[in-house]
Amino acid sequence: MFVSTQHRYIEKDPGKYEGKAIIKGTRIPVASIVKHYRSGMGIEEILDGYPSLTPAQLFDALSYYFDNKEEIDKKFE
Repeated sequence: MFVSTQHRYIEKDPGKYEGKAIIKGTRIPVASIVKHYRSGMGIEEILDGYPSLTPAQLFDALSYYFDNKEEIDKKFE
């Protein structure tokens, strides 16, 4: 059973993907989007790399990150 978040396009399922936050309907972890963003890639560049994502999904992933920085930043330590 997935855990609902306050973010429309983000879900966490303890039984999948090690419970990591992912973009609903994909296997794309929020941390992957954040990694590209933190490396200096622009929004359009990130979207080009993930053609199945909508801008709303991408921005929601970044919003989730800024609301949960500690959780996501642990992935980069």
